[in-house]
Amino acid sequence: MLHHIQKAILDTLATSQSSRYSDLKPKDMDGNIFSYHLKSLTFDHYIEKNENGLYTLSQKGKNYIVHRYEDTLLQAHTIFLIVIKRYDEWLMRERLVQPLLGMSGFIHGEPVAGEPILETAAKRLEEKTGLSLPLSVHRSGLIRILRGDAVESFSHAIILTGVTKADVTIGDDQTGRNYWLATSDMKNKDILPSCVDIIDLISSEHQSPFDLTYYLSQHKVS
Repeated sequence: MLHHIQKAILDTLATSQSSRYSDLKPKDMDGNIFSYHLKSLTFDHYIEKNENGLYTLSQKGKNYIVHRYEDTLLQAHTIFLIVIKRYDEWLMRERLVQPLLGMSGFIHGEPVAGEPILETAAKRLEEKTGLSLPLSVHRSGLIRILRGDAVESFSHAIILTGVTKADVTIGDDQTGRNYWLATSDMKNKDILPSCVDIIDLISSEHQSPFDLTYYLSQHKVS
């Protein structure tokens, strides 16, 4: 958690390309106190000091500014969902950690800057299951999952698909348990409700973005 003095320094640097020490330090603040917080920001890589003695925001500092006033629980973050079919079964993963502990859904991950999403997803799939399969991008959209009035999950999801006929043992790890589930069992109460609709979306010829909302106590699609 950043100190309010450190937040003020970052906010000042956000409005300029670079600043001198004297530009950043409030006139009525003790120099030792201010220097401590300035050095802390440098040590934590929020700011950088160039050869001319000027201070600038680092990439980490710029990222902080971008998200300075955001409520991360209400901002959609981008993920990919890997939907693998084997005959009339789907590859599922039971969550062994929060959030949504005990519920099952498709294997997911996050895109990585500088790497094609298909490459990132293929690595994720192999890491979590041992399966090495060609994947394709299907479509994307928003998925909200709420419990009462609380937001449990809000994601911009990119759907990736793959098919296999392999009869292989799929390993588990500390964060999840993998298994195959028949289409007829997809409406089980412990399955994330979005899974059924995602399967329907895959079967559809339409490629338009989707916007889905679910309540864990009741199913609602908008």
